Amino acid sequence: MRLMLFVKLILLSLSIALLSFALLGYGLVETLRLFALGVVGSIAITAFYPEVRGVRKGDSVSVIGDSAIPSLMGKIGRAVQNGRKNEKIKIILENGGEVVGVIESYTGLISPPRVRPIYEERLVD
Repeated sequence: MRLMLFVKLILLSLSIALLSFALLGYGLVETLRLFALGVVGSIAITAFYPEVRGVRKGDSVSVIGDSAIPSLMGKIGRAVQNGRKNEKIKIILENGGEVVGVIESYTGLISPPRVRPIYEERLVD
């Protein structure tokens, strides 16, 4: 998830460095310094962005296993409301079921945030 953010920020910093080289007459060393500064900024933003943003409505989340609800292990769903780490949110699973869970972590560059289910709402016919 954050991988695309990182790639976009790197491309933006490269574009700014090359434009400064072409239009402002910066030398090669100044352009490389500007690009290095952009790379450091891209890494910093990618690392801290999830902590600031949290989980937003519509974000994809991964429901991790819980011994109380084994049928939910490794399911993917969408957040129905906004939330931050250690807060309860409601999630709609791919099969249409609803789960209330606690956000455990924002995880890595590619994987979605992890949510531990508290309980699952099922429709009874």
